[in-house]
Parts: sequence; structure tokens; C-alpha cells
Amino acid sequence: MLASTPATVLALDNANAASPEEAPEVREIEPFKTVIQVFNPNDRAVRVKLIDTSCTCTTLDLNDHFLLPHGRTTLSVEIPDKNRSGPQSVHVSLFLTDPEYQPIEIEVLWKVRACIQVDAVAPRANPVERPTDKMWQDIYAYVTDERPDELNRLRKRIRLSCPAGEVPADGLKVLGIEYPGTLWKFVPTTQADGSVLITATARDEDATLAEGEFKEKVVIRTNHPDKSAIELNFMTLLSKDAGRRAVDPMDP
Repeated sequence: MLASTPATVLALDNANAASPEEAPEVREIEPFKTVIQVFNPNDRAVRVKLIDTSCTCTTLDLNDHFLLPHGRTTLSVEIPDKNRSGPQSVHVSLFLTDPEYQPIEIEVLWKVRACIQVDAVAPRANPVERPTDKMWQDIYAYVTDERPDELNRLRKRIRLSCPAGEVPADGLKVLGIEYPGTLWKFVPTTQADGSVLITATARDEDATLAEGEFKEKVVIRTNHPDKSAIELNFMTLLSKDAGRRAVDPMDP
């Protein structure tokens, strides 16, 4: 029995929301789950041979791989939301066995209300305001490339904030920072808007160290009941060639 027989056209095909503004919202501690109606726009029956997604963490379950002409089936989607915030999107492509036909493209849209938003602050940006550029939001890995005799140049700024509905009763607080290394020091400061700015600098800015690569984990303890620990990964490369090669500071 085929579940993808032609059916009455519904309001939405191949997407779970008509626009990002209309997308559903879930909390960070909950995975996003939805069922999307998949529509075959072709005049011939098709078979799905491969499913590809823009996010490898996505769990997909296509109810039927064979679709009649203008037929429908359903696609179940589940995506973890840990360390996400704000508008999200994942693209899914259903590749067909017949190469004459284009893949069926599916868009998954949703919003995440983070328990705590973890953002990197650009060098000249205002730390009180949350970055509007998504490339600076939800950053949990920090890469630095400096000379071993210029430790005074080691500097990262990390902003913690809670969206509406997530602020603890006594305000967001950093209870402690666990860091087993000796290269960095971390100083948290509560800002006027209730966010917390963590400034990371060299523990000894006047020291000269040997060249090397440091891959270290930092754990920030907070008073948020659903995000009491925030894990950050710091990758620091000390090299005399620093500045002579391109390094993406956002690339873990």
C-alpha cells in the first residue's frame, strides 16, 4: 500500500513553515521535531535514492521512497538544539534515481530560545550589545595565532546573555571558570544590561614561551538551572610565523 498517493493540495509542501518569522520556537534543551509533507512535482512517479542534508546532526525518516506523479509522503525531522540560538534553517535534498529529474528540495525552519547565548565579541564591537552578525553568535571554539614573544596580543572577549524568559531570578551569574592550563586567564564582569563579559588574556603577558600548539577546554559554571556548564574549546598556536599566514579566528 502506498502512502504517497495523490492527495488534496495542502497549504504547505516541502517546508514546515512559510517564512522564518512563522517558524516554530523551541528551547535549547529540547530537540526540534517536525513532520514535513513532501510533494513530487513531476508528472511521473519517482523514487528517492539518496537523502542529503546541510546539517549532519539531522535525523531524517522518509515514510516512502516511491512517490506517484504529484504524490505526497512525509519526512520526519529531528535536530538537536544544544548551543544554538535564534532563527535556524536546514536544507534537505531528495535525490531521485532518474537523473532527468531535479532533486526535491525541502526547507526546515525553526527558532531556538537559548538558555544562555554565548557570543564572541569582535575587537572594536560594543560588548553590551549582542552581535547582530550570525558569524559571531553561538561561538564555542576560539582560535588564536600569535608569536610566543607577543603574549600581550592574546585576547578574546566572550559575551553571555539570556533571552527573555530565560533570565534566572537573581540575574545571570558566572559561579566559576575551570581552566587547567597556564596560558590564559579569564575575568568575568557583569554588564549594565545583565549580560556577562568574559575577557580572556595571557596569564603572563610579559613572558616568552616556546613555540607550540595548545588545545584546551574551558568550563564556565553558571547559575542557570538548564545550562549550568558551558564548555569552550581554545586552540592557541604560538609561532614565530604568526601573521604570515591566514587563520580564520572563528574556525575551530
